[in-house]
Amino acid sequence: MEYVNSALSGLFGVLVYPFRGIDPLWSLAFFSLLIGVLMLVIFRYTSNQPAIAEAKRKIRAYVYELSLFKDEVGMVLSAQRSILRENMKYMKYAVKPMLFMIIPLGLILVQLDSWYGHRALEPGERAVVSVTLAPGGDVMSDVTLETEPGIEIETPALRVPEQERIDWRIRAVEPGEHTLTFNAEGESFTRKVVVGDGGITQISPAAYTGGVWNILMNPGNRPIPGNPLVEEISVGYPGAEVSALGFRVHWLVIVFVLSIVFGFALKGLFGVEI
Repeated sequence: MEYVNSALSGLFGVLVYPFRGIDPLWSLAFFSLLIGVLMLVIFRYTSNQPAIAEAKRKIRAYVYELSLFKDEVGMVLSAQRSILRENMKYMKYAVKPMLFMIIPLGLILVQLDSWYGHRALEPGERAVVSVTLAPGGDVMSDVTLETEPGIEIETPALRVPEQERIDWRIRAVEPGEHTLTFNAEGESFTRKVVVGDGGITQISPAAYTGGVWNILMNPGNRPIPGNPLVEEISVGYPGAEVSALGFRVHWLVIVFVLSIVFGFALKGLFGVEI
């Protein structure tokens, strides 16, 4: 899974690069267009297009029947039953392409969240760095933190036995990628902290020692080398929002809306019945 994340992160890094210095709304529109096209292609080649077209034709016919015989109770009830039946058929035909979409769309959305879900720290901004120990770990163990000059440690380690967690508060000093070095059980491992310059940066708040799901959901970090004491390291990056039409919204809202708009706008060009 680490290799999959690395390859996808490299690809998305190339795609994001031309947009790094401009409003993220434009890059999200670009990715929404790609997602819309991808959904159309998958839907086109994995669905029963003639059956979908037939179901839609019948639904329109029964709706027209409702308007013609709106005063005939029996006809209205019959048309409503037929509309419901054809809608169920349509939904059945849509299930297969939806299943084919789950994995590629899931991987894309995880990657997009690592680029747009959080923002880098700003110079002077503070955050909490947390080390979660493996089950049964002793928070009084000798776990220490060292930083580069671009990051300052403002507090001693706060040890929380109930949650098997050790916290430090850090402060960003200079823009760039700075390294945190953790020492535990005689081993050292590192974690980067990004202090931003205003551009789009890939950020995943947490890194784990293992677990396919944990690694998949944090593509911006390499897994922590196997350590019997440490299970997770997280940095409290602020959440990011995107400005659209005067509102601050989550990136997923923009992608969801625009990908559907692009999909319906381009379905005729791709010859797809939706």
